[in-house]
Amino acid sequence: MNLTGIFSMKISSLFRAPMLGVLAALALSSATVPLRPAQAQTIQIGVVDEDKLADGFKKYADAVAAIDKRAQELDGKIPAREFMTLDESKTFDDAIIKSVSTPAANPAFDALVKQGLDRRAEYQALIGKAVRTPEETARMTVLQGYASQNRAALSQLSDQLLQLVRKQQDDTDKEYTDKANSVVAQVAADKKLLMIVRKKALIYSADSVDVTAEVLNRLNK
Repeated sequence: MNLTGIFSMKISSLFRAPMLGVLAALALSSATVPLRPAQAQTIQIGVVDEDKLADGFKKYADAVAAIDKRAQELDGKIPAREFMTLDESKTFDDAIIKSVSTPAANPAFDALVKQGLDRRAEYQALIGKAVRTPEETARMTVLQGYASQNRAALSQLSDQLLQLVRKQQDDTDKEYTDKANSVVAQVAADKKLLMIVRKKALIYSADSVDVTAEVLNRLNK
């Protein structure tokens, strides 16, 4: 069973769509303000470059990197589960699930992971032998028994871990989207802007109306 890469995922950029929901709301609210012709030229408009916002939001990038690192660590540990006894498997499952939300040093768990990975390497080495001693054949049978009894549980554990990582991703996206939306709204209010629009939606805009740097400065404080 090849489990390499089962958890690692490309977490899509937060601001390609979700964050600008508030911008649409601001634009909509400005459209409901009755303006006389003389007022039309005094409308204050801001522009946000969502690509720069996504790339420059350091706190969000750090949070995403932490999730990705945790997913890669899970990738490296989950294969050890295949060659464990039932008691070892229960200890492993409890520890690895807990590690998703509360990563911390756990020497006993690390030792268990190493033991499982060593058995996996041992099994692969035995498979590669053209001729085996009776002891090696017996050992390979034991290891095959571990793998057989763990197959269904291992698949279930993999699914559970993947869902936990995805939930962390979703929670992180929401947390930082809400922060970005709040800051965009604050910048609009402080600058007395009636409308903020996406740069991608424009053919041309003057640099003076771009508020991306101001939004980023506040987000990264």
